Amino acid sequence: GVRTMLFVTTYKLKPHMTQEEVKGLMETFATVGNAPGTVAHYVYADGGGGVVVTDSEDVAANYRNTLSYTGWMELESKVVLTVEDAVPHILDALD
Repeated sequence: GVRTMLFVTTYKLKPHMTQEEVKGLMETFATVGNAPGTVAHYVYADGGGGVVVTDSEDVAANYRNTLSYTGWMELESKVVLTVEDAVPHILDALD
């Protein structure tokens, strides 16, 4: 099968957005939604942004989803490994 990748994307909303900007963001989210393979999407309790965890092999689809939101937020996406997957490589590198 195709091996998927885990992505953690953090986003920060533009400061001082107008109600119209927030409305535009929410309309876009209603249409576009989360990236394909989204496992979890958390919003910061202070309203300033959030975190999305995605499990997907389709980097292009995730990139396209991200482009839909860049007018309202700054995003940073990282490929991550579980601790269980990372530890054997860490130990191997120490030898």
